[in-house]
Amino acid sequence: MEFHEGLNVIVGANNSGKTGLLNAINILKDPSGITVEDFNKNNLIQYENLYKEHAPSIEMVYFIKHDIHEDDTSDESIIKLIPFLGYNGIADTRIEDGKETKYCITAMIKACYSLDIKFEEEYKKDVATITTYQDYYIVLKRYVAEHYSWCFTNGVSDIKATEKEVRNIFDIRFIEAERTSDEVSKETKKEIEIFAKDTKNAKEIDVFKNKVSEGLKVIVKPSIEKLSNLFENEQNEIGLKKGNVAIKSSIRTNFSVPDSFITEVQDTKNEYVIPLDHNGLGYNNLINIYMLIRLNEIKKGKDFRILCLEEPEAHLHPSMQYKLFKYLKHLEEKNELKQQVFVTTHSSNISAVAGLDNMFMLSYNRALTPQNCVQQSLQAQFTDAGEEKTKTVAKKHLTKFLDATRSDMLFADSVILVEGIAERLLFPLFMEKSGYAYEDNYISIVEIGGKHFEYFIELFNNNALKKKVLCFTDKDFVWNNDNDCFETKTKYENFSPQHIEKLNSKFCFNELKICTQVLGGSTFEDELLLSNMDNDIISKALFKLVIVDSFYEFVSKYGFVLNDWKTHINELDVRTQKVVEKYIKLFDNRIDKEEHHRRYYEKLFFAELFLHYAKSNKGDLALNILTYIDNIEKDENSLVVPQYIMEGIEWLKR
Repeated sequence: MEFHEGLNVIVGANNSGKTGLLNAINILKDPSGITVEDFNKNNLIQYENLYKEHAPSIEMVYFIKHDIHEDDTSDESIIKLIPFLGYNGIADTRIEDGKETKYCITAMIKACYSLDIKFEEEYKKDVATITTYQDYYIVLKRYVAEHYSWCFTNGVSDIKATEKEVRNIFDIRFIEAERTSDEVSKETKKEIEIFAKDTKNAKEIDVFKNKVSEGLKVIVKPSIEKLSNLFENEQNEIGLKKGNVAIKSSIRTNFSVPDSFITEVQDTKNEYVIPLDHNGLGYNNLINIYMLIRLNEIKKGKDFRILCLEEPEAHLHPSMQYKLFKYLKHLEEKNELKQQVFVTTHSSNISAVAGLDNMFMLSYNRALTPQNCVQQSLQAQFTDAGEEKTKTVAKKHLTKFLDATRSDMLFADSVILVEGIAERLLFPLFMEKSGYAYEDNYISIVEIGGKHFEYFIELFNNNALKKKVLCFTDKDFVWNNDNDCFETKTKYENFSPQHIEKLNSKFCFNELKICTQVLGGSTFEDELLLSNMDNDIISKALFKLVIVDSFYEFVSKYGFVLNDWKTHINELDVRTQKVVEKYIKLFDNRIDKEEHHRRYYEKLFFAELFLHYAKSNKGDLALNILTYIDNIEKDENSLVVPQYIMEGIEWLKR
């Protein structure tokens, strides 16, 4: 993974590798603590093929890029990086811009955790007769605990380096997800400790301690004199004089500056002060992160500072998450972040403001052999090749519309894109009916608010994570032609919407599927009624949700028999009568008069009429279905999920 200088936000579902990534970075600071559990189990279970002859190892390679200015003698970074440089290519990185000359050096650290060579033969004998993974695991666990160690080398030349040389490069702060108020102050105390160790500052602190000691002597003089007199008078009584020693009493201040540093919070209204451990943990985390970001005076050559934040949203209100990362993004844009920051998060509030260029998506891909983690830089995902600017346009759109709700798709295993609010509200119900509950399968349902699917699909277009993307879009077929009659069923079936053709021609990756209505519907609403027309109870219940009570009495009385509607149309009020007559005319004037298609067009008449009343309140219809689903579904009468939606969900299951 090639990270950015400033803010790096890593997103993904649970167990996608985010914490492992931070732990890998942290090994540059602390390589200890590796156990058998840190080895890739997907490889270990193949021990018969992979590890009978050679013991497994953990290998990591870190690339570090750094600019060194030729005339800058204050830059000490070269001293840190010398053990890990590849000298042959340094001259080729020389850059002159007229005012100064600089070199862009690349250091490479190779870290390998492996079995001591002295125990290789013993290892091979121990695993030679093993026949089960569990037995192999037990043997490997013993070897890792007793005979494994780290080896650090220059990644170019393989010249060995010491652990101290590796740990000397970076100043890494790691704020884990599970934290307490003690950890808040512990991290910030490090800044005071660094200050106190500076030679000039240490001398000034010693002078101050002496002054404090002299001042305390004056205050406690009576007590010191009392003790001194006591010791002077009685020291021979206990035999000290024979040993040529005497008891002296004095005051010597020997406090630790870091331990003297405390962080407290003050009530801004009443001005009282309370300790951090009595304050809310959310605000404590906010204070801690702020201090680690802003209280860093970075000197050139000593700027290898890394801050790892694991789930900073813990204990923070969503609006606080958003505000914090808006602030961090602002610092990065002003080049004031002063360190490389790695953030792992499940917060759509954070991803909404972090910016696509700063984000990396992680996923644990079970389709691979062996199973493994995969990653995708979103900056790379939206980099155009050649003169085409399609990715740039998509990026601008997503940057504008990737709010806290839509950002949820960055964390999901699969994504369903829908046009409007009705589908967004009802899809969890439809998925539940299909036996594929979305909350159990890390699926995100995203309403894009129109037909601009291409901007959202671009996020996953040939993406390394290979997330499945299922799009549900309306066919938008117009049944009412210029002659006030229904078009033919054949024309509907052969109709291919322009926006779907555009998507199919632009995106050709296996993880994408686009679904639209097939039974005669132009939108979700009329297709929903058509899917349920063979059940009078369900279809009447749906109609009831969009029409007034007086009209529903008519529907309830005459059902869905068109001839009865024509015969009794005068029972309707004038306004409703005009609407119904309009759709009767379309039916009567239909182009296709074949008798065996008559029922198809009768259903279409009711579906188009239903859409007429539902289209202005689609969100309300969806909410009413969810609210009254128990009343709609009675006994064995169950709401039927439209065919095109079922087909999409079945594809998602595979």
